[in-house]
Amino acid sequence: MVNFVFGIHNHQPLGNFGWVMESAYDRSYRPFMETLEDYPNMKVAAHYSGPLLEWILDNRPEHLDLLRSLVKKGQLEIVVAGFYEPVLASIPKEDRIVQIEKLREFAKNLGYEAKGVWLTERVWQPELVKSLRAAGIDYVIVDDYHFMSAGLSKEELYWPYYTEDGGQVIAVFPIDEKLRYLIPFRPVEKTLEYLHSLDDGDESKVAVFHDDGEKFGVWPGTHEWVYEKCWLREFFDRVSSDERINLMLYSEYLSRFRPRGLVYLPIASYFEMSEWSLPARQAKLFVEFVEKLKEQNQFEKYRVFVRGGIWKNFFFKYPESNYMHKRMLMVSKLVRDNPEAREFILKAQCNDAYWHGVFGGVYLPHLRRAVWENIIRANSRVPMGSFVRDIDFDGMDEVFLENKDFYAVFKPAYGGALFEFSSKRKAVNYNDVIARRWEHYHEVPEAATPEEDENEGVASIHEVGRRIPDEIRRELAYDSHLRALLQDHFTEPETTLDEYRLNRYVELGDFLTGAYDFGLFENGITLERDGSVAKKPARVEKSVRLTEDGFMVDYTVRSDSRALFGVELNLAVHSVMEEPGEFEADSFEVNDPYGMGRARIELDKKARVWKYPIKTLSQSESGWDFIQQGVSYTLLLPLEGELRFRLRFRELH
Repeated sequence: MVNFVFGIHNHQPLGNFGWVMESAYDRSYRPFMETLEDYPNMKVAAHYSGPLLEWILDNRPEHLDLLRSLVKKGQLEIVVAGFYEPVLASIPKEDRIVQIEKLREFAKNLGYEAKGVWLTERVWQPELVKSLRAAGIDYVIVDDYHFMSAGLSKEELYWPYYTEDGGQVIAVFPIDEKLRYLIPFRPVEKTLEYLHSLDDGDESKVAVFHDDGEKFGVWPGTHEWVYEKCWLREFFDRVSSDERINLMLYSEYLSRFRPRGLVYLPIASYFEMSEWSLPARQAKLFVEFVEKLKEQNQFEKYRVFVRGGIWKNFFFKYPESNYMHKRMLMVSKLVRDNPEAREFILKAQCNDAYWHGVFGGVYLPHLRRAVWENIIRANSRVPMGSFVRDIDFDGMDEVFLENKDFYAVFKPAYGGALFEFSSKRKAVNYNDVIARRWEHYHEVPEAATPEEDENEGVASIHEVGRRIPDEIRRELAYDSHLRALLQDHFTEPETTLDEYRLNRYVELGDFLTGAYDFGLFENGITLERDGSVAKKPARVEKSVRLTEDGFMVDYTVRSDSRALFGVELNLAVHSVMEEPGEFEADSFEVNDPYGMGRARIELDKKARVWKYPIKTLSQSESGWDFIQQGVSYTLLLPLEGELRFRLRFRELH
């Protein structure tokens, strides 16, 4: 007989659309637990994230009654994590403990004293042991890949182990990767055959499956397979009645058996994450390497030594994510003694908007917007004033300005541009715009995953190779710079909008990413650079002052070159789908009713305006997402020796 722990992880990110929550509930969470109720001998360990539980509490409270009933019957073990589903390794230890305790309190309301942690995205680092123990946790669940990265063989991974840091000890259960790819994608018989093959008479041996609950109805093709074709009913029926399989919960296992010994796990996550977290060109090489090993039938033998990146690489890969993360950390330190503000910053730690794999993540504007909303709401309760500091640890100082209504953060060393303009009233960052970048899966048809070639069942999203549609490929462009406000361009007068928006034009100046000198005055900053345009000397001066409804900029530009001078404003227009366009105006309004709201751009002279949507191509569980990350507005004026003008940004209500 072999022991078997079956677990699921149910999560919806903060800021997700209500209809997405409702669809996931109806297609997966509700039918799963209702099916479980019909099989009293079946046992499940379940983790629900805080954002999902809050939605259920407000919209489907009867589901919580069902969970209480299943707990009472001994069919359900509640496993916790940080309440708002942060990657624990990415937040301060003080916040980790509060996050875990908050979800443990919710579990108590369901009738369960939770002692185990589902580790978000299975991102492990050794010093987590102390935080978990301080939060009252006895065991944690990670992937078998973590153990193999520490040098253990697959044959040694059917038991939990202890791991230790600074004299604190916790039990660690390894999730069986083979089961992750069998359940629920292959016929039930395949799982039973595998579990039977593990039965060697050792009564302490345990196989663990713990994975996304969305696999049971939300992932493409799974609702029909799992429920309409009755995969789940057959699975519960056969597993719970099989005399060679002993269903257990984690707590039951630990009450009967002790962990096998001591291991030291390296910083790691699951195998796919080690691909996704690499910079794009390295990720492409990683996939090629894995495929080469497979072709040579060497992958299984050597895969223990095949490691890619770590989760925190995403802060290197996506500077926009890094900046958002470091702003969150900055505010976290300030609000520890302010319960109201701290609740907002705990919400801002929800992991999804900070990274990207097979799900949209950082590429989903509504998820980033929710993080920014909570950072700003927390920040606005602790006045900070103005200062100069390297906020995002990129080696360059930022200038942080604050008045009664706004935060403005400039990067003098990066074009003297405005990289955050946040409204306290609206709790929105007007520059929440991510650049268009090449991702390795734009060329690599498949991910580096270890699944078998099987025609039976339904495909996992990790197994689906997809071709980019021609209509998307025609519009695909990659940026050579990050997106901000007040970015200074010099272009040839003959440059067209299409050349500009598809990044097929020549930038004549060195001002877009060049370093500006700066000086501060009350509520403002002066920025100036001596550079070149078409190899001739040029100078740009801009004096920016925060106002009660936005900001005002006085520009002075000098150059003898024949060129158009352009000021680019990248605005977080997310809910109104824009088309490329060109017009002349001395003022215009931007209206994004479900995103950043209304704003007005004003000039003291008429300019040509180029606008176009900034669209990124990312993969998701449903295929390709060509997403509008914002809209670029570039105000173009002819440069004839010297150019002076005033630009105003007004927030409208």
